[in-house]
Amino acid sequence: MIPNADQLLAISHMQGGDLGETPFAVLLHAMAVHERSGVLEIERGPLRKEIFIENGLPVDCRSNLLHETLSRFMVNQGHLTEEQGQEYLTKSTARGLQFGEALILDGVISASELYRHLQANLARKLLDGFTWRSGSFRVNGDPPPVESALKVKVPQLVVTGISKFASDEEVNSAVGPLVGKTLRLHPAPPYPREEIRLSKEQQKLVGLLQDGKRIDELAAETTIPFDQIMRLLYSMAVIGIVVPEDQLPADFEIPVPEVEEEPEPVRDDTMIIRLQKQQQFMPAEDVERLRDRVMEAYLRYRKQDAFDLLVLSEDAGLVALQDAFIEYSRRFAPWQYDGPGLKGVREKAQDLFLAGGQAFAELSDVDKRNALIMRRKLLREEKNKRPAADRFAIKSDLLDSELQFKKGKSLMAQAKYKDALKQLQFAFDMDPQNAIYRAELAYCQFLDRPQGEAPRARTELRETLRIDPKCGLAFYYLGMVEMHLENWDDAETLLQRAIKLMMPDRRPIEGLKDLQTRAKKRKKLGFL
Repeated sequence: MIPNADQLLAISHMQGGDLGETPFAVLLHAMAVHERSGVLEIERGPLRKEIFIENGLPVDCRSNLLHETLSRFMVNQGHLTEEQGQEYLTKSTARGLQFGEALILDGVISASELYRHLQANLARKLLDGFTWRSGSFRVNGDPPPVESALKVKVPQLVVTGISKFASDEEVNSAVGPLVGKTLRLHPAPPYPREEIRLSKEQQKLVGLLQDGKRIDELAAETTIPFDQIMRLLYSMAVIGIVVPEDQLPADFEIPVPEVEEEPEPVRDDTMIIRLQKQQQFMPAEDVERLRDRVMEAYLRYRKQDAFDLLVLSEDAGLVALQDAFIEYSRRFAPWQYDGPGLKGVREKAQDLFLAGGQAFAELSDVDKRNALIMRRKLLREEKNKRPAADRFAIKSDLLDSELQFKKGKSLMAQAKYKDALKQLQFAFDMDPQNAIYRAELAYCQFLDRPQGEAPRARTELRETLRIDPKCGLAFYYLGMVEMHLENWDDAETLLQRAIKLMMPDRRPIEGLKDLQTRAKKRKKLGFL
């Protein structure tokens, strides 16, 4: 689905619907373009996600999936050991801290590293939505306050999600009407193109659209595989950056190359110049310390009220308030974070700086200050009423994809393929980005019915490798399927690749030996 402006407006106001009719990518784009805020709830069978959106930007995502918790995510990504994950899950609960805060407190990771893990985890949770071909959604337009300081840019999310996870059927159906048409870059797209990270080849392809090109011309003038061109064009068309020439605004004029203008002279701002000179000679460890100071404050500022943000007691007077605000402003003035090694820090310092101004305004107003003190008192009373067991309990009602996967593998080892398929399918439904789950599911389907399922298994395993080209298990299983189909050369190439990726696992080595034995027998019988 490539929506037009009227459709986007209508979708942005929808309170619910079917993800089969309104794809997840289009839904996110509509809310981003019209800067909607709310909680987007998506549901498919027992799987549920709540996506918190502020002014069109996803800032948080909560689900009932164990592998999407930060502790499990960091273990699965190899950033923590299984023992560390369990240790700090217990510690954080006992201390009444969030998992990441406990890691920082003990010096396991820095605030900057925690921010990167949180951002990557949020992006991964959101990308799951692009794999949902069915399900329902609801939009709650009155969201509760969100403590997350994260932000995900929708155009990059849509391009990544469609490029990796959109089905061939969806891509071909959407791009089909564009075949034969001249495509161009929209002169006033909803998002700046600079917000989207593209490879050099992809940038070249997008650049060609400045002059207008058909899809066949793009394929002839770049080295990008045709299916990747289709996916990129689909994603860029969904977010309104690429459009057919006949749909451009009536007053559109073919752009003329701009002449570079002389840069404006740098204003004589002594303080800024002095700060920039200081940063040029700042040791790397000092730059990192500066980054961490901002990141640590940034990660928690949405969870703090005005008193906590400015580090003030409730009985602090006006002079103390002014001193605290001046000190806070000095620490997070955004113009001091422009030096080398501080990329991305200025934006976060600016958010902190503005939040400090809002906190000062709130505490300077007597009525607002008293109302805040009353809210704090009620929260303390409510917290003290809760039993300690409840305050320090670890969630245990989350769906565990790894547990289902292990059950499926155990049944698979017993050759109970039909029972194994149910467990493996459930594990894959819970974690559709997991290439291992997808490969095991496809191969189990093949083992259950080798004659009937071989072509389907081959297609699924090839799709697994398109998404994750380094999945050695998919190479191995695809090699075994090709050997069953007597595609000997393809099977050998795949198994050789699997051997390199799966070392020291000997299964592909044994598979290659089996292939060579079969080839010798067939040669003796005169088939080769």
